[in-house]
Amino acid sequence: MKANRLGRPRASQIAATKAVVRWYLEHHFRRPSDPGVLEMFCDPSRVGAFAVDRRALRAGDGRALFRLLVATAMFQRRQDVQILRILRGMGASDADEISDAEQLLALVDEGGCAHMRTTLALAEECDLDKDPRTRLGCCNANPKVACHLKRHTVLLKRYGHFGKVPTSIALMVREAGVEDLSALRRLVMRRAPDPLTRAQELERELSRAWRVNQKIASMFLSMVTNPDLSRGLAPWSRGIDWTYYVVIDSNVDLFLASIGYKGNGTYDARRDFLRELARVVDLTEFDSALQRYNPRLVQQAMYLFMSTANRRAAIADCVHLAPTACATCPRALRSRCPAAPLAPR
Repeated sequence: MKANRLGRPRASQIAATKAVVRWYLEHHFRRPSDPGVLEMFCDPSRVGAFAVDRRALRAGDGRALFRLLVATAMFQRRQDVQILRILRGMGASDADEISDAEQLLALVDEGGCAHMRTTLALAEECDLDKDPRTRLGCCNANPKVACHLKRHTVLLKRYGHFGKVPTSIALMVREAGVEDLSALRRLVMRRAPDPLTRAQELERELSRAWRVNQKIASMFLSMVTNPDLSRGLAPWSRGIDWTYYVVIDSNVDLFLASIGYKGNGTYDARRDFLRELARVVDLTEFDSALQRYNPRLVQQAMYLFMSTANRRAAIADCVHLAPTACATCPRALRSRCPAAPLAPR
């Protein structure tokens, strides 16, 4: 089976993907070591004061969903283990403010700066940064105003303008004309005609916020829609095509490159190929309780296999049994494994 003009997967690509899915299900699926899934965001030992209440999530509570989205937005351009340290290191009162839309919008409305009134103003007029000498928040647009964005960029310990993110997410919801994320879903359900269009429109809506791109939107939306990854906690699993959401990052790209994927490089092209690849991976062959077709689970396997930092941090990972475990590893994985050379000898 050779790839054709439609980008259909080759037999070797299917074999490697099935091998990595089997590895993931055996070593990490539904275990505490599984990163970037809903259970992680409900665990105070992993995300500290940002932990979301399971019952509130299951009920689709708007405040819980907002907290989840803000915490999810942190996971970009840094290793997961580093972001988790930042989340755990923040005090409860600061975490509550940063992850509560009502408080954020009150700070916007009470603040003395016009550059943070809308998502557009935040993107085009606010030049939030960090002073390289003091590491405190600063700006040139309105330097004398001690706004909450300058404080947030210090608390979040990311690049200078990252302090805009939580406030921009709150503004995105308000500008949609709804009171919370649950109401945004209901709005999209009413105006979009079918599950796939609803999935795409939700992704577009979330991506209006500062630094919320397709990857972050898909990470959040997959957690609240995907029945296999969220184990009964996904409040939005009905009426939305959850198979649309896959999280393409540098680790997934590494795996795709290792199996010879040569797409055009866009997020949509990589997502389309991964979804096509997942169609020929029947997950019920591994676990009858799973959905037959679940691209997000297939993608999670690729991501975690190529994530050396996450694997080294996971006690259950086979990297800690090298080189013994490597001897029995399928060749399709052994030749691609980035962690084996770093394993203890």
